[in-house]
This record gives sequence, C-alpha cells and structure tokens, in this order.
Amino acid sequence: MRAVVKIAVLLGVASALCLALWPARRPTNTVRNSVLPSGAEASPEREQPAALPRATAVVPASLAVAPVQAVALPDEASLMSTLRALGDSDPERSLQLARAAEQRFPASPDAAERSWYVCKSLVNLARFSDAREEARRMAKEYPDTSWTADVTRHLLVNPPDLPENPAL
Repeated sequence: MRAVVKIAVLLGVASALCLALWPARRPTNTVRNSVLPSGAEASPEREQPAALPRATAVVPASLAVAPVQAVALPDEASLMSTLRALGDSDPERSLQLARAAEQRFPASPDAAERSWYVCKSLVNLARFSDAREEARRMAKEYPDTSWTADVTRHLLVNPPDLPENPAL
C-alpha cells in the first residue's frame, strides 16, 4: 500500500512540474501560411505578435527531485553467483554476464570457470562454431584446469553439432 501511495505522489509531483515548466502554447496570429491576394501584403503586427513576458515557475523545496545516482556494479562474487544460479535457464543473459565479468576481472581465479560459462552459453544458443573458438582460446589461456578439460572433451573432441563417428 505504501508503494502505491509513493507512486501516486511521485506521479502528481511529476505532472505538477511538467505543467509548471512546460512552455505555454499560445495561438499565433501569423499570416505566413495563408494565401493573400496578389498585391496584398501582411502587416508587420500580424506576422510578429508582441512577446509576452514569460512567468518563471517556483518549485518548493519539498518537491525538488533528488539527482539520479549511479548504480554500483556488482562485484565478482555476485556475478559468479548469478552465473551459477542461471544455469541453462537464460543462455543469452549468462553469456552477457560472463563476457562483462571477463572484461572487468580478466586475471581472477574464476576466469576459467567464466570461460566455461561462455562456452556453455554459446552451445545452448546453438552457436557451435563460436563455442569451439572460445574452447580453443580457453585451452591456450587455462590449459591445466578441470573447466578446460570439460570444454575440450565436449567441444573439441566430441563436438555437439557434428555427427557421431560410428568407428569409435
């Protein structure tokens, strides 16, 4: 109930500010777009109406709007927790989060796991070629991790988009 009241008050304040600060629309008595008979000239008074002084709006201090503050970016632990919680449910978001975390924390201990999430998300999006490229990059950057071993096995040794080899 409090949230509804707060929203109603904010909407009222916003509409009051819009009405107070929005320039008034006054009809002009110009003859610019009308057709005049030949030889007839428009009088200067009709083309340029006298300018009226514009009233300035005074906003009470209680209605002043606070400046927008920047949203703090989540730390690495929060990003990793979100990636783990997402699982396979939203591969596009997982990919975006993992890429953003890679840019912000390139040399962290969780870098190999994030690369694993990038590969997994690309596979879930059926972007197999991109997933294999990421797996090759991962094998070069993090060669001795269990995350790389898993990706290598699933994407480089047994790729999901190629038919199985019956000889094996």
